[in-house]
Amino acid sequence: MAATTPFTPETLADRWGVSAASIRNKCNAGDLRHFRFGRLYRIPAAVVEEIEACQTSASDDSGAGSASIGASMAEEHGISLRHAPERKRKQRQ
Repeated sequence: MAATTPFTPETLADRWGVSAASIRNKCNAGDLRHFRFGRLYRIPAAVVEEIEACQTSASDDSGAGSASIGASMAEEHGISLRHAPERKRKQRQ
Protein backbone atom coordinates (compact mmCIF):
# COMPACT_ATOMS: atom_id res chain seq x y z
CA MET A 1 0.00 0.00 0.00
CA ALA A 2 1.43 3.32 -1.07
CA ALA A 3 1.68 6.28 1.29
CA THR A 4 -0.47 9.25 0.33
CA THR A 5 0.46 11.93 2.85
CA PRO A 6 3.39 14.16 1.91
CA PHE A 7 6.68 13.88 3.74
CA THR A 8 8.23 16.62 5.83
CA PRO A 9 11.99 17.15 5.49
CA GLU A 10 12.39 15.52 8.90
CA THR A 11 10.38 12.38 8.10
CA LEU A 12 12.03 11.96 4.70
CA ALA A 13 15.46 12.53 6.22
CA ASP A 14 14.76 9.78 8.74
CA ARG A 15 13.60 7.44 5.98
CA TRP A 16 16.68 8.11 3.80
CA GLY A 17 19.20 8.36 6.64
CA VAL A 18 20.28 11.93 5.91
CA SER A 19 19.76 15.27 7.65
CA ALA A 20 16.64 17.40 7.24
CA ALA A 21 18.92 20.22 6.06
CA SER A 22 20.08 17.97 3.20
CA ILE A 23 16.48 17.46 2.12
CA ARG A 24 15.79 21.21 2.23
CA ASN A 25 18.99 21.87 0.25
CA LYS A 26 17.86 19.39 -2.43
CA CYS A 27 14.49 21.16 -2.59
CA ASN A 28 16.11 24.59 -2.92
CA ALA A 29 18.50 23.35 -5.59
CA GLY A 30 15.62 21.93 -7.61
CA ASP A 31 16.84 18.34 -7.22
CA LEU A 32 13.77 17.22 -5.28
CA ARG A 33 10.22 18.09 -6.35
CA HIS A 34 8.26 19.60 -3.49
CA PHE A 35 5.67 22.18 -2.63
CA ARG A 36 5.52 24.83 0.04
CA PHE A 37 2.77 25.41 2.55
CA GLY A 38 3.75 28.81 3.90
CA ARG A 39 7.30 28.29 5.16
CA LEU A 40 6.91 24.51 5.38
CA TYR A 41 8.38 22.12 2.83
CA ARG A 42 6.32 19.11 1.77
CA ILE A 43 7.52 16.33 -0.53
CA PRO A 44 4.74 14.30 -2.18
CA ALA A 45 4.82 10.56 -1.40
CA ALA A 46 4.61 9.78 -5.12
CA VAL A 47 7.86 11.70 -5.72
CA VAL A 48 9.62 9.77 -2.94
CA GLU A 49 8.37 6.43 -4.25
CA GLU A 50 9.43 7.36 -7.80
CA ILE A 51 12.98 8.22 -6.66
CA GLU A 52 13.26 5.06 -4.57
CA ALA A 53 11.99 2.94 -7.47
CA CYS A 54 14.61 4.47 -9.79
CA GLN A 55 17.40 3.79 -7.31
CA THR A 56 16.25 0.20 -6.78
CA SER A 57 15.99 -0.55 -10.50
CA ALA A 58 19.37 1.08 -11.20
CA SER A 59 21.06 -1.07 -8.56
CA ASP A 60 19.40 -4.21 -9.95
CA ASP A 61 20.81 -3.46 -13.41
CA SER A 62 24.32 -2.66 -12.24
CA GLY A 63 27.15 -5.17 -12.45
CA ALA A 64 27.95 -7.30 -9.42
CA GLY A 65 30.86 -5.98 -7.42
CA SER A 66 30.86 -2.58 -9.13
CA ALA A 67 32.02 0.16 -6.80
CA SER A 68 31.24 3.08 -9.10
CA ILE A 69 27.82 4.62 -9.71
CA GLY A 70 28.92 5.50 -13.22
CA ALA A 71 28.52 8.65 -15.27
CA SER A 72 24.91 7.99 -16.25
CA MET A 73 23.76 7.66 -12.63
CA ALA A 74 25.69 10.79 -11.66
CA GLU A 75 24.05 12.82 -14.43
CA GLU A 76 20.60 11.40 -13.68
CA HIS A 77 20.66 12.41 -10.02
CA GLY A 78 22.30 15.80 -10.47
CA ILE A 79 25.65 14.96 -8.90
CA SER A 80 28.34 17.25 -10.22
CA LEU A 81 31.94 16.84 -9.12
CA ARG A 82 34.40 19.49 -10.19
CA HIS A 83 37.64 20.94 -8.93
CA ALA A 84 37.84 24.39 -7.45
CA PRO A 85 39.98 26.84 -9.43
CA GLU A 86 43.57 27.13 -8.31
CA ARG A 87 44.31 30.10 -6.10
CA LYS A 88 47.33 32.26 -6.68
CA ARG A 89 49.56 32.81 -3.72
CA LYS A 90 49.87 36.35 -2.45
CA GLN A 91 53.26 37.90 -2.93
CA ARG A 92 54.98 38.85 0.31
CA GLN A 93 56.38 42.32 0.44
